[in-house]
Amino acid sequence: MEINKKKLLMIGEVYVDVHLDTIDKISRIGGIFHSARALHSTNIQYAMAVITPAYLKADIDKYSKLLGATQYSIIGTVVNCPNVMIINESTEARDQGYLDVLYCQAITSLDLDELDRLIEEFNPTDILIYPGKYNLLDILKLLILKNKRIHIDFQYNSEYLVEFQNHISVDTIILSTSSKVFLDDSNGDSWTLVKLLDGKTKSVLLKENRGGSRFYLYSSQVWIEAPAFLSKTVHSVGVGDVFNVIFLMSDNDKQNALKLASYISSWYASTYSYDVFYNNMQTLPQISDFIPLLKGVRLKWEDRRAHHIYIAGPDFPNINTKSIDDIYESLIYHNFYPHRPVKENGLITGEEKESDQQLVYDKDIELLNKCSILIAVLINDDPGTYVEIGWMAHSGRPTILYDPSYLANNLFLEKTVSYICHSLTEVIDTVFKGIRSFEWKPPSFDDLQG
Repeated sequence: MEINKKKLLMIGEVYVDVHLDTIDKISRIGGIFHSARALHSTNIQYAMAVITPAYLKADIDKYSKLLGATQYSIIGTVVNCPNVMIINESTEARDQGYLDVLYCQAITSLDLDELDRLIEEFNPTDILIYPGKYNLLDILKLLILKNKRIHIDFQYNSEYLVEFQNHISVDTIILSTSSKVFLDDSNGDSWTLVKLLDGKTKSVLLKENRGGSRFYLYSSQVWIEAPAFLSKTVHSVGVGDVFNVIFLMSDNDKQNALKLASYISSWYASTYSYDVFYNNMQTLPQISDFIPLLKGVRLKWEDRRAHHIYIAGPDFPNINTKSIDDIYESLIYHNFYPHRPVKENGLITGEEKESDQQLVYDKDIELLNKCSILIAVLINDDPGTYVEIGWMAHSGRPTILYDPSYLANNLFLEKTVSYICHSLTEVIDTVFKGIRSFEWKPPSFDDLQG
């Protein structure tokens, strides 16, 4: 499968990714090699300018050849740091918990003459930079002399952002909704982000995880949007890097380029095996024929806060509520509005006055009526949870049963809920799919009064 004849030079570090949450603690070469896998599988010509510890040089030589890099050069050496990335939540159902081992003591030296030689020899049309533990401004001062399209991914390192306009005209700044620049510097708002980056770039690529993506072009002053395509999410590590290169190298119009990037990224997220991913890419039909027809899931970051989600379960002091905690934290991470009724409305032990019990009951019913979806966490045989499932299901709204311990063995329970999930990742994927497949608005006050 070939997309176009563009030539991409990538500048960035190489890592060893260690997935602590997998059974066999999967390790594989990462960093810019995630993008390299996407480029090789789609037959796009590319080269790599690599910053790395010396001990990884043999692996870089081996895998750059296996992944079809036209050429690569080591332009920077890292000492006092192994470039090992510990990953605690590979699927990004919530914060991935990245830990760059010993990064604080890293010392990096750059060989700008080698980078200059590589650019002259390879002559790329585009240069994609992944900032890291090296001086980005030194590289920008070199690139300002080159007539190339420059794209920079500021997902994890934004310290140089304010200095850009003094050094180089950047074509694309790339971020996701989990980045500091978006969440903190832009208050999680896309138009605030546009104002923040005005004058620093010609365009902005904003990846919204399972909810789709957006591209802003300052010359036209509009956001172009596209959906995500959710398959089984085995991992999310490097998936954004795959998205980057497919989007930048696509000759499609921008909306279809976003679609294409999301579609191929979903295949990358479905397996740890590069051979499986590569073979899937080779067996795809002509992409240009079907990409415009794909629908997918589109749910903007800002719009998610309007979706109130009721978490049903025995959220009691004498119960291990880790499963409920996990669901709540994951929904917050993805910008939904989750509710834990016991935490919000109070705990009833049976010793309270009847009026107090009625008040809590009424508040719980009011909260159920306000929510657009319910997630029931099956921890034990809790009758309150079952009643809440029935209440929500009777209204026709989506109900998700989170059953991590495979306790559900009741026919009426299994047939009443909309979905049954056994992992946190399944729950989050299903929330996105369930909300988009079922358009529901909370009832008005008059509706609630009958």
